[in-house]
Amino acid sequence: MDCVNHIMNNINVRESLISLKRIIENEPNLSLNIDLKEQLILLLDHEDPKVRKNTAIILGYFQNTASLLLKAYYKEKTEYVKEAYLKGMSLQNCRKYLTDLKKIQTSLMHQELVSSKHIQAQLKVLNPLILSTYQHKKKMIKLKHEPVDVILTTLPYYQFVAFEYVLANKYKPVSQGVLVRSDSLYDLQTIRVYKDMIIPLGVSYLEPKIEAIEEGLKRWHLIDILSKLYDEGDIFYYRVVDGMREKNSQLVKQVSQKIFELYPHQLLNSSENYDIEIILKEVRKGTVNLYLKLSHLKNPRFIYRKNVIATSMQPYVAATLVQLAKPYMKDYGKVLDPFAGTGTLLIEKNMVVPSRFAMGVDVYSDGIEMAKKNAKIANQIIHFVHKDALRFSTSELFDEILTDMPTLAQVKDVEHLKELYDRFFTRIPHLIKPGGYIFLYTSEISLIRKNLRLQEGYLSLEEHYDIPRGKNMFYFFIIKVK
Repeated sequence: MDCVNHIMNNINVRESLISLKRIIENEPNLSLNIDLKEQLILLLDHEDPKVRKNTAIILGYFQNTASLLLKAYYKEKTEYVKEAYLKGMSLQNCRKYLTDLKKIQTSLMHQELVSSKHIQAQLKVLNPLILSTYQHKKKMIKLKHEPVDVILTTLPYYQFVAFEYVLANKYKPVSQGVLVRSDSLYDLQTIRVYKDMIIPLGVSYLEPKIEAIEEGLKRWHLIDILSKLYDEGDIFYYRVVDGMREKNSQLVKQVSQKIFELYPHQLLNSSENYDIEIILKEVRKGTVNLYLKLSHLKNPRFIYRKNVIATSMQPYVAATLVQLAKPYMKDYGKVLDPFAGTGTLLIEKNMVVPSRFAMGVDVYSDGIEMAKKNAKIANQIIHFVHKDALRFSTSELFDEILTDMPTLAQVKDVEHLKELYDRFFTRIPHLIKPGGYIFLYTSEISLIRKNLRLQEGYLSLEEHYDIPRGKNMFYFFIIKVK
């Protein structure tokens, strides 16, 4: 390569280093010779800081150069170059140098101009480098702590499904779910009908500009909340999450920097192995709220869900549907899911209303194998069968059907989808006992209404729920077999 020859012969060194760096970044496994390495080591003492900067990054792609880069970092007098030595080290195994890296981190955090962009640039590289080098101690939340406000996010308009689980607490519905005052986050983890547990930070309905958010940040009570929840006063690693309706990466970057400026001795930004997330959420159009999420608070509710596909139902959605259907479900009945997927609906149903016999059927063989594994982890006996639901037959009728019906987004063929729904509804008398129930979740409301009209002689609609899912609308039907 011409750029390598130029570097070796000290011709247009700065431009040649930039060219070589681009080549290596696109081909990180490129073979580099030992003579070039020796020349690059010499260039670490070059008078041009931009030469030293690019040299440091390239040297990171050579083996066993971390010690050279660390020594060069300590010698470096030009602030903007120091980041490059750390970038080079981030390409190496730096376990031996963890003590040095932590000392550098501490020094940067306690400098007077900690908000300097050069210091922040170094910490942006240094924080994940340190976290990748050693096992970051997971912080433990107190079993009992001073009360904090927590939002359990639910399906839109279905906050009421969670009410029965929080009757012992102060609670109220909010736009995202249920706001609960709790002195034990662990007590809330058993509730199955919420998606996320987030803590409002009192920074609400701000203009989505850094100036407005900065004023809110100065008033927020994050450190107070962390001190309530944790005994340790150690450093917390954080990342900022973009929950805006239209993504705003620039605002996320600005907020990340501002948080560090306000709490340089307590909060450090990292893109991985972080303890907490600060979520920028657009609850009301054109405004932003801030929330805290405890990333390391692992929730055991859905531990069985190891095997999923892209179309698998989220378990909190399944749990919510089960609660809506619960008044109609039969204890220890015989239940069938003819479009079982990976088994989430049947597993969640059995968590609340146990079945005497449960069977899941699906034409997708991989999904059935995943469902079997999930049911085993959940310690449930469910019989999963690889079969076309429209050809499945049984000698003993079921008490219930509970299923997530195929949609046009999955089938891709309008005529085939119509035929599938029509044939399924004509099969119902051969599957369900008179007096039994069918619980159907789908986005295809017109096909359900059509078949209810056609089969009104033996089917009656008991309940119908509209369930917004992002930009789409889904529906949950509770149908009785006459």
